[in-house]
Amino acid sequence: MPLEIYQQLWELHAGFEQVRRALQTLGQQPTFRIREIERLGAWLEEARAATASYLTGAIEEAETNEAGRLFKNRVARERKEQ
Repeated sequence: MPLEIYQQLWELHAGFEQVRRALQTLGQQPTFRIREIERLGAWLEEARAATASYLTGAIEEAETNEAGRLFKNRVARERKEQ
């Protein structure tokens, strides 16, 4: 798995965290209804969890497939060396 994939996953997580902190700060302002800010925060957490779940699942599948491919290559190479 290319390092860029992991970097993008980290950036997504950091972005969700940035939005969470901004909502928390905005919730302290009298301009905004705290219940609405809390509702938006709950949606944010749901979106973060769903995003992380999908992406990490796809990464897990790709890494498992790569590990299997590399294992088969190593076993074949070791058999030739014997």
